[in-house]
Amino acid sequence: MNDNFLTPAEKRVFTLVLEGLSNQEIAEKLNVSVNTVKTHVARILKKNSVKNRRELILKSLKSIR
Repeated sequence: MNDNFLTPAEKRVFTLVLEGLSNQEIAEKLNVSVNTVKTHVARILKKNSVKNRRELILKSLKSIR
């Protein structure tokens, strides 16, 4: 999996999603709104052609093998 096509903000959110944080936790950690996090997550999922966080994590794990 190549995250070079993600914006810097999306990369920060992506990393926190992979750590298992919720949207609320990510928003608090990055000092942004939950809606902003949701927007970033939606874009990350779309750019990775996955439907949800579970698929994103599985795809990420497969890419590091």
